[in-house]
Amino acid sequence: MDYFIVGDVHGCFYTLKKLLQHWDSDHQKLIFVGDYINKGKHSHKVVELVRALQVKYPGTVCIKGNHEYEMVQYIEKDIPLQEIKENFRNTLAKYDLRDQYRDDLKWMKRLPLRYEDEVIYVTHAGVNWLGLRKFKENSSWSVLRYRGRLKNMKKLQVFGHTPTESKHAEYSKKYHALNIDSGAGNFDNMTAVLISESGEIKKLYTENVKKEDYH
Repeated sequence: MDYFIVGDVHGCFYTLKKLLQHWDSDHQKLIFVGDYINKGKHSHKVVELVRALQVKYPGTVCIKGNHEYEMVQYIEKDIPLQEIKENFRNTLAKYDLRDQYRDDLKWMKRLPLRYEDEVIYVTHAGVNWLGLRKFKENSSWSVLRYRGRLKNMKKLQVFGHTPTESKHAEYSKKYHALNIDSGAGNFDNMTAVLISESGEIKKLYTENVKKEDYH
């Protein structure tokens, strides 16, 4: 089965729906690299959709992003609202993860940090070149938040987290790694990649972020 891997979403529900029109659910495994929430206006709708897809298509993989990790930390540690970052405050104003949608918060906490098989290695931010503390969630070296020189995983590595300068997916031959964060969090583009079952990049899909996701 081929892979259909979606980059950072950041609350851009209508853009995500448009991007998913390219996904063939019968022949492609769906994977998300994380950061479903914040910045865009529709974090709740995004999580609702992604969770519904997991139920309907049990092979769907949802990786944890740093925004899910930080949201869990804020709420579990009962951080006062005024001390929470603006993006998170804006989300919480419409999406009550403390009480009404607490089950969504539990879902965020349980999300895995990676998906790996014989041909691909998927994380949110990529594996640092030393492989150091890569699964230590509160570390700047972790696959949740790392930015910098990557480790070649000897298979195609797919990640997001750091918006590309080109606002399109960017491939590094040196690290055999593909960054598919094309800037949804900046309301530029959202990207997905179709990868063959042998680990070859077949096609890239990029959608401009729709105005209804941020206006």
